[in-house]
Order: sequence, then structure tokens, then C-alpha cells
Amino acid sequence: MTNDDNINIERIRSGETSEFAQLVKRYGPSLMVFVGRIVGVQEDTEDVVQNTFVAAYQHLKDYDPQKASLPTWLQRIAYHEALYHLRKRKRQVVLPLNISDDVPDELPEDTTAQQLDEAIQQLSPEDQMLQIAYIINQAGEATAREVSRLTSQLHRIRQRLRIILTHKNHE
Repeated sequence: MTNDDNINIERIRSGETSEFAQLVKRYGPSLMVFVGRIVGVQEDTEDVVQNTFVAAYQHLKDYDPQKASLPTWLQRIAYHEALYHLRKRKRQVVLPLNISDDVPDELPEDTTAQQLDEAIQQLSPEDQMLQIAYIINQAGEATAREVSRLTSQLHRIRQRLRIILTHKNHE
């Protein structure tokens, strides 16, 4: 671990949480490459790296520089996050249709509440929670960056719902 890392970690542990941005800036690019090789999809890679830094921040008090360097510790977290992501992705429903930007956000007009509920059940648990939170307007306390990420993710979720419902209506 570099001396700068030592200083940053001590500052973060003492309450200067803004110092964590320095670690993200320093190690984010290399983690993107590392995770990208495991996950393979840019969008998923970004999510996994973000989850890695969240987990690292939450467990920074447990970090011991005598056991591993900071980059090694971060890579270990990223590796486990990537594996978790891949296992979770395996369990999700794989739709035969590709989602692209030309799929409108609107659901089919003849969609019933029961059809919408059934379609939501086919989403991953995280996507279900986000869609339900959107529906009941509970996403109010996120930061601007989180809102931007969630808005993009919500757009993709609504596209998946529309595809599920359109596919189901044609069966």
C-alpha cells in the first residue's frame, strides 16, 4: 500500500468520507478492466465496480494492510462481487428478444394489473424492487448520481416489462 493510500484510509476512517473519492479515482480504472474480463458486459461491469466500492467503503474498518495491499483487497472484493453478479444473472429469465433504444418505455395499452404483476415477477429481485419503488414513488432520497443511474436502469426494466408483456400477448 502506498503512503497516499495509508493517508487516505486513515482520513476516511476518521470521518473524512470525501477522501474515498481519491481511492475510487486511483483504483476504479484498473478494477473496470479486471471486472470487465470476468463479467464481459460494460453496463454490468460498471454496476459490479460500483458495488465493489460500496462494499469496500462499508468494510474499510476491517481492512488490514498487513494482510494484503489495497489493490489486492479491492480486487478480491471485485472478484466476489463479479461472481455474485454472474450467479444472479444465471437465475434471471433470459428473454429471446434484444432490448434496444428503439423499444418504447410505454407498456401495451391493453395491459391489465394482473399481467403487469406477472411480468414484474419475471424480473430479478433488484429490478422488481426498483420498478415497485417507481410505481409507488418511493425513490425520493437518492443522490443525483444515484437517481441518474436508477433512471437509466429503470428505463431498461420498463423495456423488459414491455417485451415480456408484448411476447405474452402474442402467445
